[in-house]
Amino acid sequence: MYLRITEISMKVVHQTTVFTRVPLKWDVHLQVHVCTKGQIMYAYIRRMKCLFEWPLCISLWLCVPSLIFTSCSDRKIIEPLTIQGETVLDSVPSGSGLAIYKNSIYIIGDDATGVYILDQQNFSPLKIPIAGFKPDEYRQPRDTKHDFESATLVDWQGQEYLLAFGSGSKKNLRDSLLLFNVNNHSDQRIISLTPFYNELRRRTSTEASQWNMEGATVVADSLVLCNRGNNMVIKIGLEKFLQHILEDKAAFPEIVYHRILLPMIDKREARFSGICTLSDSLLLFCASVEDTPDWTQDGPVMGSYVGIYSISKNELVASYLLKNTDGEVLKEKIESIDILDKQNDMIHLLAIADNDNGSSKLFRLTLQLDTTR
Repeated sequence: MYLRITEISMKVVHQTTVFTRVPLKWDVHLQVHVCTKGQIMYAYIRRMKCLFEWPLCISLWLCVPSLIFTSCSDRKIIEPLTIQGETVLDSVPSGSGLAIYKNSIYIIGDDATGVYILDQQNFSPLKIPIAGFKPDEYRQPRDTKHDFESATLVDWQGQEYLLAFGSGSKKNLRDSLLLFNVNNHSDQRIISLTPFYNELRRRTSTEASQWNMEGATVVADSLVLCNRGNNMVIKIGLEKFLQHILEDKAAFPEIVYHRILLPMIDKREARFSGICTLSDSLLLFCASVEDTPDWTQDGPVMGSYVGIYSISKNELVASYLLKNTDGEVLKEKIESIDILDKQNDMIHLLAIADNDNGSSKLFRLTLQLDTTR
């Protein structure tokens, strides 16, 4: 027999441990899945696995009258985030950012020497060389790469531009912004972000060692950036930003920033790898976990999350661990995400992963939103 407890809401008069290995805290609101086999009940509470004897389960029900039960499949719990398909892009290196414009997908790579444009129907890539890069290079060397990690689309002076942000993890080359006209590919230039990143680090009290800009998106009239090093979300007036970057005399734009706690896998916190816009108040993000004590060093990928963040409330709304069709955690580093289509509470997504071997992988995902939140 399988049962799902969809909500627990409770208050306790003091913090204590009531049942076996289950600490209760003020205003607890959790989601758990319960499976009973014989006299043993297994409860999965977020990332904790707890074991109850059956009499204690009855006590739990009596203590928490607001449990809400719904029936589950006999074999499998339906995940809200699912993989619908995947495509390996052998001729697109190090995919790190993507943005969807009309029927085209724009992909940038952290060491790629071009912008890749894909048709949504067949994913066949067209490479547009980046001006100033060596045309005979497929990938830039690690020590000299521009490390473009995020991409978003903006309207500037009546033209649609792709903005690709360098990570800023090293000065000079990685402190760069690519401005790429999606309707006139010869209209492109690279602009230094060194003064801008320096001031942004100062205003957010962020050490250079914690700087790694991984996500960018436009929400209404604001540019939103996310920093992987300390999981920080930064909101900037878009017009003021563009004036500051493209017009030397413009003042530094006002900013609002917040640091957030992302979910963990085996005590390793997920870190931002990309964002896109869900609504005027909500961001959709991807975040990956690597098995390394130092986040600046590459390590085995433990998994990736897709989540929702409220920029109006400055809080994490939901997070979903990406799993394969067998229900196992997908060991891929999702680098960027964007929305293909939204139908009521079902979102169709496109995500890209970088496997560090000179190719990239696209994932077609669906996310079923929880409309009860």
